[in-house]
Amino acid sequence: MSEIKNLKENEFGEMEGEVYFNAINQNITVLFEKEVPMDYVEKQVEYLQALDEKVIQKMCYYADLFRKEEMEAYPDKDYPEGMDKINNPLELLDYFAITELQIEMYANENVKEVRVLNLSGSCDWDEENGIQWLIKEDEVVYTGAYDGLGIWDSHYEKNIRFNYALRD
Repeated sequence: MSEIKNLKENEFGEMEGEVYFNAINQNITVLFEKEVPMDYVEKQVEYLQALDEKVIQKMCYYADLFRKEEMEAYPDKDYPEGMDKINNPLELLDYFAITELQIEMYANENVKEVRVLNLSGSCDWDEENGIQWLIKEDEVVYTGAYDGLGIWDSHYEKNIRFNYALRD
């Protein structure tokens, strides 16, 4: 049984619906091309629903690296009160919103069973660009400004300047 509600084709020819993301207690948009098999879509949505708290902590940790660098680079920008006093990366949950899950067709049959997430949203420290996370099998492999990256791309894995998940 699908966890996706209000599934329909949008104006861009993609399938669009809503899923409840347990970790943040809210609905987010799910998008995927019509060619992506529904059983694969449902498998990735199930992965989202079962996302381990440790993954959420890593997402926040890398987002915090992103926030700190932005605030250092643009100290005169008007940031929300308290954002400069974050002690625990989980406090960042008050300063960003995860709004979308993009499910992409698997690159080939060999990776069809790999659990992956391509999440994006907004963040108070980079309102113009937003934020994106790519996750493979509970490893956050990309965190940075939203750049429309795909989970099966490889160039994000090498770009330490823009990928905060490589700075550990």
